[in-house]
Amino acid sequence: MAGPSSTVPPPPVPPEANGTASRSGRTVDRVVQFSDGVFTVALTLLVVDLAVPALAPSATETDLQHALQDQLPNILAFLLTFWVVALRWLTHHRHFRLIHRYDSRLLELNLLFLMTIVFIPWPTAVLGHYGNYVTAWVLYAASMAASGLTATALWVYGSGDRGLADGVTPELRRYYTARSAIQPVIFILSIPVAFVSLMLAEFCFVPMIIGLSVLNRTLGRGVGLEL
Repeated sequence: MAGPSSTVPPPPVPPEANGTASRSGRTVDRVVQFSDGVFTVALTLLVVDLAVPALAPSATETDLQHALQDQLPNILAFLLTFWVVALRWLTHHRHFRLIHRYDSRLLELNLLFLMTIVFIPWPTAVLGHYGNYVTAWVLYAASMAASGLTATALWVYGSGDRGLADGVTPELRRYYTARSAIQPVIFILSIPVAFVSLMLAEFCFVPMIIGLSVLNRTLGRGVGLEL
């Protein structure tokens, strides 16, 4: 019979086996790095639809000007989408400065969010080509709203009482939740507006800027942030 001295203690259970990782764990870093890669691809694909005008050898200066003017809807769709997606990336980055651990549900929500991000270039291209159709705006606004709603769900879950985040006060959680939710809410509201005035719906970025500014001056100051 083996003596007490031959007893070998069981090996420690790694954090990954419990579905969590430490603040400095490489697994948490990989989640963020993978997400950054998806954002990079999505933002790069946005510019693919901006084609160089194809002109005949006999084309004049006026022909080039007209061809560039025809690209204006695509350029405007690119600028609006790049701005919104860039804000999504900043929001994701700020959230994961506070979320230091993960579980399977958080990973699933993050993948769902990234799926909406990588999908965005397609409705952006549709809007650029058919921006005078209400259906194109409805598709675009619904896609952007889905992205914002999943981002909000990701933050609400990760910052909840599950031990996944550190340093999240109720005020900070409220502030970041409001920041994440304001964009999808405005995009959703723009859909019925588009059936009345498509041009008015396309200016939805104006109330977004105003809303974010108001949040920064109210809830943002309450938590000592203006991000």
